[in-house]
Amino acid sequence: MSTGERPISLVLSDFRFWVIHVVTITSLFLSGGIIVISGLAYKIFGSPTLSQFFQDSAQIPIITDRYSALSEIEDS
Repeated sequence: MSTGERPISLVLSDFRFWVIHVVTITSLFLSGGIIVISGLAYKIFGSPTLSQFFQDSAQIPIITDRYSALSEIEDS
């Protein structure tokens, strides 16, 4: 008794299969890229952008002598 299913070799060799998948996969890739590039993904999910991660105002103390490190950090 046959269930009417097609063998995978016939599905993969079908022109309509490839047309549908080439169009859908390409459109999904392009739409995802546009959403990320435009910044809409950051707004939707509320995640900070790269410019918000790295601020110029953050000052990192540079320690020159490891034996007096505590006093150098307190001085800056």
